[in-house]
Amino acid sequence: MPAYTCYDLATAALGAGVDVVLYDLDPSTLAPDEGSLRATLRRRPQAVVLVHLFGYPVDVASVRELVDPADVTVIEDAAQAIGASWSGEPAGSLGDVTVLSFGRGKGVTAGRGGALLQRSPARPVGWESLPRRSGVSQWADLAALCAQWLLGRPRLYWLPYSMPFLHLGETVFRAPNPPARASSFVPRILAVTMSLNEEETEWRRSTAQTLVSHLNEASDLQPIGVPGQASPSFLRLPFRCSRRTSLAAQGSGAVRLGIARAYPLALSDLPQMRPHCRNLGDGFPGACELAQTLFTMPTHKMVAEMDARRLVEWIHATGRQT
Repeated sequence: MPAYTCYDLATAALGAGVDVVLYDLDPSTLAPDEGSLRATLRRRPQAVVLVHLFGYPVDVASVRELVDPADVTVIEDAAQAIGASWSGEPAGSLGDVTVLSFGRGKGVTAGRGGALLQRSPARPVGWESLPRRSGVSQWADLAALCAQWLLGRPRLYWLPYSMPFLHLGETVFRAPNPPARASSFVPRILAVTMSLNEEETEWRRSTAQTLVSHLNEASDLQPIGVPGQASPSFLRLPFRCSRRTSLAAQGSGAVRLGIARAYPLALSDLPQMRPHCRNLGDGFPGACELAQTLFTMPTHKMVAEMDARRLVEWIHATGRQT
């Protein structure tokens, strides 16, 4: 799996009881580093996980050319990439197995839950009956979804951030829990959010295009590159800071605009993962660079014109300071 990604992948590996080998990423594109991936494949893994981080699609077809001769299962983590595509093919449509998420902050959300798509009958996935969530848990899920809808507005970001005990915006490792069925209201919520996905994705792309045009003018702020075949869905807009500018990106003014540090540790440096990683000695300079310099901006439909203007003002003010 990639050395830089959401910590939930580490949670999944530990929950499955498997060891992992990591491959590095190109920090300018978030795509797999081909040399590192080739070295990882020489260790004969059973599966390779490809992650479309922040809605930036990975060239799955090219990776398949490397892994198919080794008879390796390709798992696409498209949890952050609903609406993205590569050469017209939707992200999540090319792996043997695809993971989707309907959790908080995703393009298509139901508050919690997810889906697993399996395409190759030659690579069966074992299933067990899952316990139902209790009535209390379902009401808690519904309350969390309503809070997400309300507090997703940038002008209200100050409210949850004024309550540090909520740990909002923090990236933390979560220990594995036994899986359970999604709440009964999830299918009905998904029917609504999926019908709105195309409109939501276009909004995110428009917001991202505006922000990228200004990031390109700031010498210490660099947006992630987008290959010509890629059509990102921009779950959030990732950008890299110089190390001196990263302090400004972590300040209270930036936080109130919805600017957030991405994952602050490479998986190779995550304490819970290190005992289960077989190639710690390989070194992952791209992943370590991203852990120190990668931040994201909000792009979703609740980012109104005024919010986008304030983000642009922050970009230019930060550039003047440096």
